[in-house]
Amino acid sequence: MDTKKCAHELCSCTVGDNQKYCSQNCEDSVGTTTVGCDCPHTACGGKL
Repeated sequence: MDTKKCAHELCSCTVGDNQKYCSQNCEDSVGTTTVGCDCPHTACGGKL
């Protein structure tokens, strides 16, 4: 299984083949302007 980056522009998390977002927070942010990632993963480099 290959990994790829979460589709949220500011998120640095990876997701599996069948996923587009790493969390519901990232998916819910589609269409909104954000200044940082609000996913629950502490290792994410997009946090404020």
